[in-house]
Amino acid sequence: YESRDRIVWLADSFDGVPKPTLEQDRYSDLSKRAIPGLAIQKSDVIANFQKYDVPSNSVQFLEGWFKDTLTHAPIEKLSLLRLDGDLYESTIDALESLYHKLSPGGFIIIDDYKALPQCEVAVHEFRSKNSISEPIQKIDTMAVFWRKGF
Repeated sequence: YESRDRIVWLADSFDGVPKPTLEQDRYSDLSKRAIPGLAIQKSDVIANFQKYDVPSNSVQFLEGWFKDTLTHAPIEKLSLLRLDGDLYESTIDALESLYHKLSPGGFIIIDDYKALPQCEVAVHEFRSKNSISEPIQKIDTMAVFWRKGF
């Protein structure tokens, strides 16, 4: 919050959650058609940053679906990675695109881990595939985190 020498990268479609395309998400239509309230206006997000006096030049937006924006995002390294992808596809896209950019000792937060089963599946598959053994720690009834090893 008080740091003025870091960039906050914010990836969002500003059009809600994508329609499910993978088998793992077949029962999870959270798209704008099904749940319009998950689509937020970019101007509302900008207003929230202004409300907390976050300088506008400290926030970079990656607008679009994760599968289209994260693989080519100009992010070099991250100290904190917070994921709120809802779907298996969005979660796995974010993990595959960004986890290797998380610095050793950095933290990853998964908002939907216990809220949406497909998110938990994506996390476990990714961790298994990449031999990640750091313990997953509970934040609340839905979210978890772990600290990337050194």
